[in-house]
Amino acid sequence: MANERLAQTYAQAIFDQAMANWLTPLKTIAASLARAGVIEQLDNAGLEFSKKQELVRTHLPPNTPTEARNLVSLLASKNHVHLLPQVIAEFDRYAQRTTVGARAQVTSAVPLIDAEKSVLETKLRAQFGDALTFEYIVNQDILGGLTVRVGDKVIDGSVAGKLAELKDKLK
Repeated sequence: MANERLAQTYAQAIFDQAMANWLTPLKTIAASLARAGVIEQLDNAGLEFSKKQELVRTHLPPNTPTEARNLVSLLASKNHVHLLPQVIAEFDRYAQRTTVGARAQVTSAVPLIDAEKSVLETKLRAQFGDALTFEYIVNQDILGGLTVRVGDKVIDGSVAGKLAELKDKLK
């Protein structure tokens, strides 16, 4: 168990560094291009790629990592620089999916009491790891029961989910 936690600590440090190597520069690049007002130019299909490259060189900070610079060039070559903020948001979302330090989103029709939360948290931490954090949401549309989302895994124990399954089976 101690080795597993130690391995998780190292893995988290590597992951955090990878995030810093990509996410921070990408956010800086997006802000820089937006401030310079060159996104439309970089997305212009009529502008030669060499001119787009020059715009990229001119408007990116000098310490921009090569990989991030290459991504912007790729987006410019496809006229997709306008997608950079969405790419950043999706990257951030993928990062949230990791099981080390993952987040569980628990949705119930009514607020859960502390005892219910405690039992649920114990079971989910046994399945997904001790570093799991929790977000509780109340949504009356699920009618009853719970839905739990941890990264890209969904456990649907809601009444609405069961009714939808039944409806599919009856088709």
